Amino acid sequence: MSTEIFVPVFYMFILTSAVFLFNTSVRFKDVLIDKGHRASELFKIPVASSASDLIRQGDRNLINLFEFPIFFYAICVVLYVTGKVDDYFILLGYWFVGFRVLHSIYHIFINGFIGAMPIRALFFLPSWLIVAWMWIRFIQML
Repeated sequence: MSTEIFVPVFYMFILTSAVFLFNTSVRFKDVLIDKGHRASELFKIPVASSASDLIRQGDRNLINLFEFPIFFYAICVVLYVTGKVDDYFILLGYWFVGFRVLHSIYHIFINGFIGAMPIRALFFLPSWLIVAWMWIRFIQML
């Protein structure tokens, strides 16, 4: 069984950790250096509406990283346990991580909209399609 499928999973862990550490450092900077808000407001979940856009968008992105990617983690484990890992699944895993990195960067630092549609959806939807295709392809292999 190929354990290579867990390399993209590890990269998702790195992304999630990086966003967490970034959020924490931005909050500490605001509290300790800028003294812009009271600490109790900045460390509430959900974050206070008085917090900066950077803090709110970073917080929301971190929450996103604990929502949808669970389906990616699950398919990777299922593929490994059933011995169905192949190079194509590994490639799809890397593509998923790439789109999630782009989504996080855009969501945290830009977060623009076209009308009511967030532009970050252009990075989220392909990542969703990749995971959907991974599940469909796995089911077809049974």
